[in-house]
Amino acid sequence: MYTTEYEGLLNLEHEAALPDTEACPLIFESDNPDYSLEKTADAVAVCARTVFGISTLYPWQRLAIANILDAVHAAEAASQGADMASPATCATAKQHTANSYAVFQPPDILDQRGDSDTASRDLSELYDEDGVLRGRQIILLPTGAGKSLCFQVPALLLDKPTLIIYPLLALMSDQMRRICEANLEPVIFRGGQSAEEREAQYARLEGSDGKAPAQLIIANPEILTQEAVLSRIAKRGIAHLAIDEAHCVSEWGDSFRPAYLTLKHVIDTLNPPAVTAFTATAGTQVLQRISEVLFDGQAHVVRGESDRTNISYYVRQCRVKPPALLQEVQQRQRPMVIFCATRNGTEQTAAFLRYTLHDTDIRFYHAGLQRDEKTEVEQWFHGHDRAILVTTCAWGMGVDKKNVRTVIHLNASPTAEAYIQEAGRGGRDGSPSQAVLLWSVEDKKRIAQLPEKQRKRAEVLAVFAESGRCRREVLLEALGEKRAVPLHAGDESIACSGCDICQGTAQLYPQDEQKLISFISRHKRQYTGMQLIQVLLPYMPLWRAGDLSKLITQLLAEHKIRPAQTLLWKGALTCEEKGDNKMISL
Repeated sequence: MYTTEYEGLLNLEHEAALPDTEACPLIFESDNPDYSLEKTADAVAVCARTVFGISTLYPWQRLAIANILDAVHAAEAASQGADMASPATCATAKQHTANSYAVFQPPDILDQRGDSDTASRDLSELYDEDGVLRGRQIILLPTGAGKSLCFQVPALLLDKPTLIIYPLLALMSDQMRRICEANLEPVIFRGGQSAEEREAQYARLEGSDGKAPAQLIIANPEILTQEAVLSRIAKRGIAHLAIDEAHCVSEWGDSFRPAYLTLKHVIDTLNPPAVTAFTATAGTQVLQRISEVLFDGQAHVVRGESDRTNISYYVRQCRVKPPALLQEVQQRQRPMVIFCATRNGTEQTAAFLRYTLHDTDIRFYHAGLQRDEKTEVEQWFHGHDRAILVTTCAWGMGVDKKNVRTVIHLNASPTAEAYIQEAGRGGRDGSPSQAVLLWSVEDKKRIAQLPEKQRKRAEVLAVFAESGRCRREVLLEALGEKRAVPLHAGDESIACSGCDICQGTAQLYPQDEQKLISFISRHKRQYTGMQLIQVLLPYMPLWRAGDLSKLITQLLAEHKIRPAQTLLWKGALTCEEKGDNKMISL
């Protein structure tokens, strides 16, 4: 793989060729006879501003868009026998009948045609130094960096449509809503559509419904395993195939979503000149797997800075999570997202919070809801500034509510990539956001029981929670990124200013454990376990009797506290003195 780093691209001058005005007539029509594209900003900027209301594109967006448009325009020129590339300089072995796009030879073959051939030289510029076509690219951009614009904008400038593959129905629904808000009318293919719904989508695709043919197609991997759907899309022809949240190829394709492993068949069948895999989170192994599955190991990589500086990371170590969660919910800003590992967990946690806090602005979301239930919850959350959404990863991936101020993980994510993805749901408007991980001894035990490959990836979260290193540094290292400024220069620590470690507020021990042991140390052999619960509970409004009982049981099992064996105080709890234990209010 050949990688283009974002750093150093701030003065990027690699711009896409301007299309004909017919490619986007709503944007380029003008009553002024002197109007011309040459006298205006380039077409990419005009599309972004006019259709999506985006006044400025980032350099990484410009680069990704340029690679897409360059690959498509070059393929079109080659197929039409244009001056850019003669038949002698193009290979057509994998040419689809409807697309009629040529697949190019690597530049070393083109160079053999002779340096005097201008078309060959122009064509060779579409390749990396190692012969990888830039039209086959993996784009790594941080959450909230505007990945969607990288395929939505060029879709308006291409003659044939763009197919976008999403992993989740929630994400498809969210993107459908956002595209329609831009006054575009995409096609959507998903499971569960009736025959009438499917025919309506085919009519939208082909323009037989009396409107212009759709320029954007939304689908998931499973629906594209149906040859009837795939062949109908192939008949229309595809200019660009975009795979969003591409880390799912690695994380899900080898386990419960085998349809991801068939995407290479989809690519080969449709033979689009540009294929782009987008993700916000991919370490080296995940990146290699994406390249292997989709591109036979040959992919151009455009990497942006993954550090979301507006997100501050915090870890709260605790033995018992419900009271810790209550305290975090009470002291953090809303709107808020709380991630749980299971569907039952979301329902139970939402009910617990609603009942305990007497708050109706709390709802749950998971993949087991009916479609109309999901839609209703999504609309409620998007329009509510006091809302708390308790959810599984079914909501988190790529769904866009820009003003989420807090993201809490009740359960640790399975990988660093997943954690970054989910924490990145916060602060998508660029304003400060906080990501809080509740971490317990049980989380560490669960990781230790995983199969080796899963365990190695999950152990990053243990390092993140327990090592005392900068939280941000640990996450970036997991993605294979190096910080421009080291956190330690000589003997001076350079704070990242975005995590509790660097802020000096982190507590690298379970706070509830420390407080209970401190209390017992100050009141040795005075209370049994049951008596201790009765004494403390009135002063602990966020705790239930079961929470305290669980904490006491765990500390007894680990011999951090013990019942006295002497006859006078038999069963009363005590502990060994360790340093200066002071009474701390629970």
